[in-house]
Amino acid sequence: MSWTLYRWTWRLESSLFVGALPAGSLNRCRLYVPSRALWGSLTAELARRRKNGFPSYETEGTTLHENARFSYLFPAECDGKHWRAWLPRYEERDGSVWRREDRPDGKHDLTNRQMRLRLLDARPGTAIDPDSDSAEEGSLRETECVLPHWRSNESPVAFVGYVFLKQDLPELHDLTTLFLGGDTRYGLGRLRRLDMTPASDVFGAGVLLNQNAPVVQSGHLLAHARPADHVPQIVGSQELLAGWDRTRDDPFHPIDPMPFWTPGSRVRDGHVADWAIEKDGIWKLAGGAQ
Repeated sequence: MSWTLYRWTWRLESSLFVGALPAGSLNRCRLYVPSRALWGSLTAELARRRKNGFPSYETEGTTLHENARFSYLFPAECDGKHWRAWLPRYEERDGSVWRREDRPDGKHDLTNRQMRLRLLDARPGTAIDPDSDSAEEGSLRETECVLPHWRSNESPVAFVGYVFLKQDLPELHDLTTLFLGGDTRYGLGRLRRLDMTPASDVFGAGVLLNQNAPVVQSGHLLAHARPADHVPQIVGSQELLAGWDRTRDDPFHPIDPMPFWTPGSRVRDGHVADWAIEKDGIWKLAGGAQ
């Protein structure tokens, strides 16, 4: 079994909201797009494109699960002719920082706060009480969104990631517009694909394509990863993940009872490990550390 790897770039054409844990009345937004959200958006778009009958979301989603794996998408800025992604990292001295993929050292790292200042804006909102036609008591809130342009240099914002294909999916190649994240009915989350080119690595990390699931060889996690007893010591942050599945009696449920390592966490002491990409984009240790 062999997988084919592509790097793809999606330009953000309207503000994007990908939810994280809220903070009080603030709906917080992630700075990256998890694979699960990307899969859901691709499933919906492909299903709606079928000409005959009611869209079969389950069939399209299963086909994608069986024949494709997706990396997380990370924010990128245009540097001449190239789109350079900013990747999360955990440094023991500085904590969570962001580093551009073409910069090997930490001289130009940005703190998480600096990245959020450059990328995010907040949209106010409130619920309307139909009886009084006024704002409902206690419903005022703000929602963070990724802006279509960087505040620092006015470069357009793009999201860059990778797709592994077990077999060719022409309909995936033909898809150039995507609506992703929350509140797409209100115009949020419109992305346009700029390119999809063959690749041999994932943000500079080696890959093993002749496996049941594609493997990324990296000391830094670029997705959520499952903890395991035999995983070499990892430093970083952890969080519980939950998601919606409206086919279940309890539609909102945890993906796993155990917390996951978050993107940016890393194997201690610079070791590299083999990480298999599961159907939902979660990384799972496939081998020992080097």
